[in-house]
Amino acid sequence: MKQHFRFDFTFPRNYEVRVLEAAPPVHPVEKLYHFPAELEEGDRSGAYLRVSPKTGAAWAAFFALGFESDQVVSEVCSSPDPDSFCIVVGGYAYVVKAGDPANWFRVEQSPVVDLRVLSQHGLVLFAGFTSITAVGGSGILWTTERLTWEGLTITDIKGDKLHGHGWDALADKEVLFEVDLKTGKHTGGARP
Repeated sequence: MKQHFRFDFTFPRNYEVRVLEAAPPVHPVEKLYHFPAELEEGDRSGAYLRVSPKTGAAWAAFFALGFESDQVVSEVCSSPDPDSFCIVVGGYAYVVKAGDPANWFRVEQSPVVDLRVLSQHGLVLFAGFTSITAVGGSGILWTTERLTWEGLTITDIKGDKLHGHGWDALADKEVLFEVDLKTGKHTGGARP
């Protein structure tokens, strides 16, 4: 399956990244990294990326695909840390230091169904089916508690508040929630 990526380089960055059409040829200098490092049997599909940090050697990477679906995110974006980038491949999100590919983490929203770059807040938001994770310049800042039984939708962001709605199975209706972007604390919503 060919991935169709969106790109958002709103945050300043100290690197260049390029999605490759296929596995890169064997190169005597550029190393190929795998994310996650230990691939499982199901991790045969994914995306290849070439990373060129402003200082240091260029390298290539394979990022395992989460899901083959148009309902999940596939995107490459800069992060609030100018030395790190974010890549989401079929809903699996990775944040990697461009100059040190051994320094990375996976955002535990599986899958990511909405990604928001909030430059005015210094955040990248990764929304899953039931909660939201915020990544800042120093890594993961917060993950909300469960906001919904299933089917989270972000409707708008005003000031330091994110508004959305999700499914309340007990009431059999959509309910509103609000998340404080500074703390990840929320009001409203529903959860089992």
